Amino acid sequence: MTSQNGSAVRYGIELGLPIVDENVFRNVVGHFASGVTVITTADGDHLYGTTVSAVSSLSAEPPMMLICLNRSSVTHDAVSRSGRYAINILASSQGEIARAFARKGDDKFAGVEHTISEHGLPLLSNTLASIECVVNETAVGGTHTIFLGRVVAAEARDGEPLAYYRGTFGNLERALESAAYEGTRDWVLRRRTPLHETIDVEVVAAELRLEPALVNNALIRLATESLVHAVDGGAYEPTPMTAELVDKLYGSRETIETGVLERYLADVDDEQLQGVRRLADQLLEIMPTTADELEQFLELNQDLHAAIVDFSGSRQLTASYRALNVATVWRETYEPEDWRSQLGPSFVPRLVEALEKRDVEAARAVVCEQVAFVTQGAKTVIAAHGGQV
Repeated sequence: MTSQNGSAVRYGIELGLPIVDENVFRNVVGHFASGVTVITTADGDHLYGTTVSAVSSLSAEPPMMLICLNRSSVTHDAVSRSGRYAINILASSQGEIARAFARKGDDKFAGVEHTISEHGLPLLSNTLASIECVVNETAVGGTHTIFLGRVVAAEARDGEPLAYYRGTFGNLERALESAAYEGTRDWVLRRRTPLHETIDVEVVAAELRLEPALVNNALIRLATESLVHAVDGGAYEPTPMTAELVDKLYGSRETIETGVLERYLADVDDEQLQGVRRLADQLLEIMPTTADELEQFLELNQDLHAAIVDFSGSRQLTASYRALNVATVWRETYEPEDWRSQLGPSFVPRLVEALEKRDVEAARAVVCEQVAFVTQGAKTVIAAHGGQV
């Protein structure tokens, strides 16, 4: 553990010990499967929370837990001031909550069911377990503070834990499959294997550090999404992104989203609408001018529309909707000028207004208009690249 003055870090440097590259470190540590928690606290009338996997039991006599929080986090500062925190251990169905609390923002609890415990700590509903602590000691390690907390209350429930593995949430088996799917999909859409060349499963598996069978299964799934196609010998090639394929993919997204609106919007509860409003407000604050801002914009835009599909209550339907997203191709092909033109008019305020009024026809019309706009922009870029990317 690094001391308050960082002497351990200086000691390593003074001895000439190598410092591992940050990207290498993140990649390797990502291979450690861990549970997922949301650390919550209250400071006055304000509630704070952030998603954390760096949590561990410390001792049984007395019962103590250890958490690590980045010092740049507002939750870190709130825990420091209040001297208390709750560890909410998420269930396997709570991946969206993990993502919501992982983002920066002031109103993370909007639309999230929770209660206040007798110790004054916010506890998320339907979690696998909750552990309430008061801070006994702190220490500093790199960019984080380690909070050592004495347990004052604990409760567990039946269920399956949410696991985190290589950037993916799920149970461990699903997390492995999902990691293979996401990694292989990203490989395909970033054209790591060029068009008209066979995808080498062994190479992809070695890159992802996963079993080749998982990559093969991912390719079969990608074939159903028209992102790869089979060739002789059971191999696969990337499918060129053409105007016709864009019509198919965005048309399918439109069908799912408008179908959910027609069937479920009239009866959607206020909490779900508040969650959509929160995502919309975050999205409207971003005008992407850098690669990082563009990445954040695309992620939030995807989350916003997926939250609408979530009105259905079907995780499978939401997963299918997300699978139709091909923004990775646009990240690789759009020039900054292209992206600025594709942002176009803001459909978001009109969409949120229609949703909050539960005006099905108005919401449906905005979704269709936005899909048409994005589809045309994609076709323009594809035409500029010779008809396929």
